[in-house]
Amino acid sequence: MKVCILGLPKSGKTTIFESLTQRDVQPSHKDRFNFGIVKVPDARIDYLTSVFKPKKTVFPEIEFIDYIREGEQKSFNADYIAKLKESDGILKVIRDFSSDVHPPALMEVNPQKELDEIDDEIILNDLSVIEKRLEKLKNAKYKLSAEEKSEMSVLQTFNETLSSGEMLYSKELGKEEEKIARNYGLISFKKEIVVINIDDPSRAISEALREKLAKKNRIYAIISAVNEKELNQLDAETKTEFAKDMHIEEFGIQKVIRHLYSMLNLITFFTVGEDEVKGWTIKAGTNALKSAGKIHSDIERGFIKAQIASYEDFKKHDNLKDCVKHGVLRLEGKEYTMKDGDIVEFKFNV
Repeated sequence: MKVCILGLPKSGKTTIFESLTQRDVQPSHKDRFNFGIVKVPDARIDYLTSVFKPKKTVFPEIEFIDYIREGEQKSFNADYIAKLKESDGILKVIRDFSSDVHPPALMEVNPQKELDEIDDEIILNDLSVIEKRLEKLKNAKYKLSAEEKSEMSVLQTFNETLSSGEMLYSKELGKEEEKIARNYGLISFKKEIVVINIDDPSRAISEALREKLAKKNRIYAIISAVNEKELNQLDAETKTEFAKDMHIEEFGIQKVIRHLYSMLNLITFFTVGEDEVKGWTIKAGTNALKSAGKIHSDIERGFIKAQIASYEDFKKHDNLKDCVKHGVLRLEGKEYTMKDGDIVEFKFNV
């Protein structure tokens, strides 16, 4: 999973990146991006590892990508737009703290206005893409096909939505509309989390900001990046103690992962054995055949059956032999809809 981080200069987005990835970023004139990998913690994988004692344990991973803006540059360039198009989700970092050392980009601490600036930049980018395509279709020297006419109608609807200041992801889109949004890499179609970067973890955000976010049902996470970055330097026990004193009930990375899995509708299945215990992330509703392809295309191509036990059933009986004995290890076909926590072995032949 790839997640891009957006934010105006001085919003603390790189500090957010550091607090999430537990990585210290060194200033560089060569690099345009900061990359950081985070393993998604899962107590179920810990338990399965304790049972199978494999040579290797693999957790699902999230890659965070932080764009390094040049100087006071507010807009993002073509390289970053390409990264945004490839991403699975976006973190929009807005500043809600004061600092004499790092004055805000808008000359005032105004998180609502910062969010509007980021939204406008995305909307203008998408409108430019849509308008170019519409102009090409309207000026075509040939009769448009039924498919092209349908595409034009969808793009005109997108144009109206974006011109009204709405993000495409906030609308109920049909399969054809989603396909067109993906084909053109429209950034406003990407699901997002608004990250409110604060200095004091015990301080609440303003009612005005809360209402603005609630009005459009926007998912948000309040994170004190500078404090969490400092806490990351401590051992686990001390970190927990200090976090409690600072009124941090849930760390930023936990909030972000929870929101990402929820908004992207993701679940995890497991493959187990003496060699490896591994968690695999898929969209809820994915069938067994497509899930097999997540592991390897050969397994999907030669799919025969999926041997499955739920995590709950496995934990109750503690091993696969007893799962067979109690009839909870079952064979499923390619159309079986995978469930969160399924432990699976794919049978295949190529």
